[in-house]
Amino acid sequence: MEVRHHQRFPVHFHSVFSGPTLSESVGTIVNLSENGCGVHTDIQVYAGIQLALHLHVPDEASPIHIEKAAVRWNRGRELGVGFITVAPAHQERLGQLLSRLKREQQA
Repeated sequence: MEVRHHQRFPVHFHSVFSGPTLSESVGTIVNLSENGCGVHTDIQVYAGIQLALHLHVPDEASPIHIEKAAVRWNRGRELGVGFITVAPAHQERLGQLLSRLKREQQA
């Protein structure tokens, strides 16, 4: 059984991702945590592929940019993505977003 170290929050955000062997593709972020997310996409992406990911959060002027992430698993159209490198400014925005999601969930 897999043990999660960070709470995941259900979300519905548009995303754009690309990688060295993957052209720019789109998906929907369906859950989000401090160190990863779940993505629904129509693109076939294999476990182990590294990619850059842009999270388009509603009501935010610019996307949160994940510089480097890795696909940990895929099940049909859903991917499990682990974050590897996030610039400090984007890490701060991600933390603020997760804090807001936690407050909304507790309300």
